[in-house]
Amino acid sequence: MRIRARAALLFGATLWCLAVVAAPYLQWTPLYSFFSTICHQIAERSWHIDAGPLALCIRCTSISAGFLAGLVLLQKPRVRWFMLSLVVSFVEWLLAYALFDSEVLRALSGVLVGVTAAPLVQAGVEELFMKRVRTAYESTM
Repeated sequence: MRIRARAALLFGATLWCLAVVAAPYLQWTPLYSFFSTICHQIAERSWHIDAGPLALCIRCTSISAGFLAGLVLLQKPRVRWFMLSLVVSFVEWLLAYALFDSEVLRALSGVLVGVTAAPLVQAGVEELFMKRVRTAYESTM
């Protein structure tokens, strides 16, 4: 059952990342509207493909890509690493607000958050799947 949970999470994260990149090519307004619920989508703070801006800003795109990479690369959830990534991201945000803004720093802090969040989310999803299976099994007894 854990394999199914992992496969579903990998499929969803891959589809998510593909949709972010496909949005400028498809020019489908509902896709941009969907992503606008989680991201400001300011064009000046987004990467662009020939057809236009991605569906998410640089930081959100990086978090999404990092999350997918974290699902593939990391297995063990590490809360400390995730907390540290949030601190790094917050410091980067403060630097961008107060001193200077850097696309590279936004991207790196986003990837760091995504990579470290992925194993935690995966563990939670697997736990939910396993709980559901146990509940279904117990109800049949």
